[in-house]
Amino acid sequence: MTLSPQRVDFDKIWAGIADSVNKMVTMKGQKGMPVVEDIYKLCTAQPTPYPDKLYNHLKELLQNHATSLLEKILAHQDLLPSYLQEWETYSTGMNYCDKIFRYLNTNWIKKKLDDSRNKLISIYSPTTANPEVHEVFNLALVIWRDSVFLKLKDRILSNLLSLITKDRDGEHISASLVAGVISSYVKLGTINKSKPLEIYKEHFEGKFLEASGAYYASESSNFIMQNGVSSYMKKAKTRIDEEDIRAKKYLDSSSFDRLRKEIDSVLIDKHKSLLQTECENYLSSDKREDLTMMYTLLSRIEDGVKPMLETLQDFVYSFGLDSLRAIPDELKLNETKYVTTLLSVYNKFNELVTTAFNSDTQFVASLDKAMRRLVNENPINKNSTKSPELLAKYADFLLCKTNKEFEFEKIDTILNQILVIFKYIDDKDVFQKFYSKNLAKRLIQGTSISDDAESAMIGGLKQSCGYEYTSKLQRMFGDIHISQDLNDKFKESLGNDNTGFGGVGDMNVLVLTAGSWPLNSPQIAFNVPEELEKAVNLFSNFYSNKHSGRRLTWLHHLGKADLKSYYLKKKYEFQVTNYQMGILLMFNRSEKITVEEIGNSTGLKDKELTRTIVSLIKAKILKREAAAKKKGDEAAAAKDEMKEDLKDDSGDKEDGKEEGKSTAGAGGGGGLSVKDVVALNKAFVSKRMRFKVTTALTRETPKENEEAYKSISEERRSFLQAAIVRIMKARKTLNHANLVQETIGQAKARFKPSVPSIKKCIEQLIELQYLQRVEGESNTYAYLA
Repeated sequence: MTLSPQRVDFDKIWAGIADSVNKMVTMKGQKGMPVVEDIYKLCTAQPTPYPDKLYNHLKELLQNHATSLLEKILAHQDLLPSYLQEWETYSTGMNYCDKIFRYLNTNWIKKKLDDSRNKLISIYSPTTANPEVHEVFNLALVIWRDSVFLKLKDRILSNLLSLITKDRDGEHISASLVAGVISSYVKLGTINKSKPLEIYKEHFEGKFLEASGAYYASESSNFIMQNGVSSYMKKAKTRIDEEDIRAKKYLDSSSFDRLRKEIDSVLIDKHKSLLQTECENYLSSDKREDLTMMYTLLSRIEDGVKPMLETLQDFVYSFGLDSLRAIPDELKLNETKYVTTLLSVYNKFNELVTTAFNSDTQFVASLDKAMRRLVNENPINKNSTKSPELLAKYADFLLCKTNKEFEFEKIDTILNQILVIFKYIDDKDVFQKFYSKNLAKRLIQGTSISDDAESAMIGGLKQSCGYEYTSKLQRMFGDIHISQDLNDKFKESLGNDNTGFGGVGDMNVLVLTAGSWPLNSPQIAFNVPEELEKAVNLFSNFYSNKHSGRRLTWLHHLGKADLKSYYLKKKYEFQVTNYQMGILLMFNRSEKITVEEIGNSTGLKDKELTRTIVSLIKAKILKREAAAKKKGDEAAAAKDEMKEDLKDDSGDKEDGKEEGKSTAGAGGGGGLSVKDVVALNKAFVSKRMRFKVTTALTRETPKENEEAYKSISEERRSFLQAAIVRIMKARKTLNHANLVQETIGQAKARFKPSVPSIKKCIEQLIELQYLQRVEGESNTYAYLA
């Protein structure tokens, strides 16, 4: 091959090129190298090159070939197979031709394209109006489009849609045939580089989507009428899955989303009202599979699950109210029954949200709203704050050693569930008050089930409400550990002197930081027994020397002691309170003592004196002997004593009801008078060698409960006043509505304040001259520095 331009005979060379092109486009085989040489000769011929003539002859050849192909296609009864076969042969052959005509493409055609780039009109204009220049392969596509495709497009589309309908009806079709024809739409679109999918979208996609919508609209309406919602949802899900597979086999990826929206609109959106009305029925029947299917379908459309969320929220609340109303009246205020009922409601629907709704955050939020409403707005909690109180008491029940209902290994799981209920409580300050009271009792009495469990619970509260909420609880724990070290150092300071405690076998003191513990100083002046006095003084002196400036206040009403009996056949060990200990130690010096003498010796007065003596009589460690009576009254005295024994039994059955109100009667002390005599019961017998007498005295009384709520009310008032002052100090002036809203915002983490209570605090702060009303604006306040 020579690269030098030379004179050539165009017609002779073109005849050879034309023969080769015909063989290529019909895929009959042809070597390309000789043709490449001939094309080069024509493009570089002297004295005049023939590239334009070559291009026009090639174009005419391809047009004639395309016309013959159209006739061949129309001659076949099955249009699509014939069309696809001829298209594939033609496009493959022209791909080869494009490579052979590379010199023409990269020189003459490229130059023409560059010169006329801004002059070219739409490729859809008739080629005779303004002949266009295309690279060889694109020229072949243009000719196929104009000479074949545009003349068959309606029939091709009709046949395609017919085959797809048969596929949907379950008939067997050639998937490769459908995919191949649809692919030809996309290939033809590459003529226009700026809109490569124009032909696909204009001549196929729109009509296909329209036909798909019509097909499923008809099918879905008939099916749901005949089979009901449950069966329809399964059918719709099957159809959606099938259409996803079909789209991936046949369609261009750009159609996936549009097809999905069309199918969802027809199969789901059109019937969503009917589906949504069944949600409550499925919830009440616990039809998880149907709920899952409903969620799967409705979540595909905008706001589809919104009615489901509202239905779930209302249903959970209604179901929870029914569960609480089902609690027997005598157990309404039982913390275990109340909290376990709430937990059973939460666990039931939490599992539902997890399994049926795939833990969707919208459904989790809906469950949270329902549970928050249930916990704070139910008949038991109505106009009160029983929910946080009972939850705190249930936590105390779980964390006490006396808990025999749950295995220790399961405590962590149950405590986590308590924290779940805790997060729904509005009045978290009430929970804090009762929880801290009960924690103090557990730590002082040593009844905590474990330090790890206590720490885990406090850690959960801290994570939920922050450091400030649990700071006092953590300091209480710290005091217990510090007290252990302090006791060890105290005992070290005594050396090996066994008489160091003054006859007391051992003594451990808990030093509690005032302000961290929910404890009040005793109003009763208890006289420390002689046997204990030396030990108390020793510790007081030790502590004063170690921490100068600190003052100890002994809380004897919280202490306890172990006493051993030596007057009975068996040596029992009594676990008693310090007050009980003070009374029992008096019997080391006398076997019979009057109530008046006990009061004078111990310092106990009135109800506390009676309550403590009655507890020992009830435990049968002491017995009551009536004051001296005249002759003839012995029978009446015996009769009275029998009545008192009956009262004692009924008191046991009532489990100490109204204990603070009529302690003496309930405890078997009857009308205990100062002249009455009590004595040791030398006939005392028990199956247990270690006998606990403190239970009745450590039970919470209605008065203590009342005082706790009174304290909460005072703390809330102080909190609201402080919040109002902080807000006004920052804002300087603020209207009433905004001040109320900002105050509620600051308080909501601890409790839900009422608007009247905030208003009352504002009035109090005005009286205290922290705030004043702005002159001329009665609803606006100003801060007074």
